[in-house]
Amino acid sequence: MSNHCLICMNQLTISISWRSLFAKPQQKNICASCRRKLEVIGADVCRKCGRPQEIGGEICPDCERWTKSGSDHLAENIACFTYNEFAKDLMALYKYRGDYAIAAVFSGELIKKWSYVAKEVTIPLPISAERRDERGFNQTEGLLKLANIPFTTQLKREHTEKQSKKTRRERIDQEQYFFVEERDTVASKEVLLIDDIYTTGATLHLAAEALMKSGAKSVSSITIFR
Repeated sequence: MSNHCLICMNQLTISISWRSLFAKPQQKNICASCRRKLEVIGADVCRKCGRPQEIGGEICPDCERWTKSGSDHLAENIACFTYNEFAKDLMALYKYRGDYAIAAVFSGELIKKWSYVAKEVTIPLPISAERRDERGFNQTEGLLKLANIPFTTQLKREHTEKQSKKTRRERIDQEQYFFVEERDTVASKEVLLIDDIYTTGATLHLAAEALMKSGAKSVSSITIFR
């Protein structure tokens, strides 16, 4: 096990206390300085999408629009961290430069959230075959593998232009491009989707729509960032 921070590579320090002498040591992979830059989302959030806001439990304007549109197939999203500038740099290292080990930084919070809302079937949001060839891996599957969370990959995705190149309106208005390979894996079951970032929610809502049309009982999601 490395004794250096996965992000800044500074040496990790281990604090010694009477409790630590008798307890099993927890694996550390990020230093205190980098940890402080990751903003854990608190209790004051939109109850539908997990967006931080002043009054927790209220539905945010985005979720109100999804409800009114009649395309609200996602029961709820729970997010781990705020998508700040530090988070953007981390995801650039992970997704686009292939620094696979970065996924371990998010494992603790992901496991905590997954244990709280664990459903019958966990599915990582898929990427197309073309995108997998381009990157070499599916970043969401990587998150689950390093967190030792079991999952299935029956949800598939057709190739489209990168989401980062689309405007907000284009993301919301895009046509469905998800499909379920074997419906029996999701039929009459509570499904939990895992993704890295919730931006407009369009991708997750489209994936949830495909799952619901394939007979899923309900679809919720966990994202690392919001």
